[in-house]
Amino acid sequence: MATGDAEQARYCQRLSYLCLKFTLIAYSTAFWVIGGLVLAIGIYAEVERQKYKTLESAFLAPAIILILLGVIMFVVSLVGVVASLRDNLCLLQAFMYILGLCLLIELTGGVVALIFRNQTIKFLNDNIRRGIENYYDDLDFKNIMDSVQKQFKCCGGEDYRDWAKNVYHSCEAPGPLACGVPYTCCVTNKTDIINTMCGYKTIDQEVKCFLCFPGFVFVTYKIVFCTLESTKKLKQLLT
Repeated sequence: MATGDAEQARYCQRLSYLCLKFTLIAYSTAFWVIGGLVLAIGIYAEVERQKYKTLESAFLAPAIILILLGVIMFVVSLVGVVASLRDNLCLLQAFMYILGLCLLIELTGGVVALIFRNQTIKFLNDNIRRGIENYYDDLDFKNIMDSVQKQFKCCGGEDYRDWAKNVYHSCEAPGPLACGVPYTCCVTNKTDIINTMCGYKTIDQEVKCFLCFPGFVFVTYKIVFCTLESTKKLKQLLT
């Protein structure tokens, strides 16, 4: 009877071990593949960006962020896959420590950004303004700015007057865009016909407008939050 109970206990332990092992393998493999795809997309985007590069700031190059994120995901997930396949205790521990380090770095970055929030806001707004200056020359930034302005119904970094820094939207410019803002600043209904000149002569008027800085923060927050949740789940599997 005791022998049967011992065998049943070993069977349950073995089954639990296999379930945990294959869950970790599947999870690590999925993130390994995703990391590889993100890395490939980032490299492709950076190659394309270099053809039309006008800005030197890495902050304004989402392709750089994709490459860094892809490398981290690919390498860390690869360690997890190899460790779980080979049942290597040292690699599993290294995997856990790496995840813990990533979590610590994310938390530290959040705390530092909160402590130096004024400097952080100034840094981000300055970079957004630099992007606005080269809005029509940097397709990478243009797509992000348009998306943020439409999604969050905002205009500019600090306010809509930031668009006066763009050579085409400056009130001293000779063209039809002078003293105006891009049509993505306009708040419209889905049924409305798109009017690309809806922001005509807006800069020299008093207009109620929401700043786009929170939108950029929210987009960044979503990326960090998803990474943080994934890190927590992987760490739970190891413990």
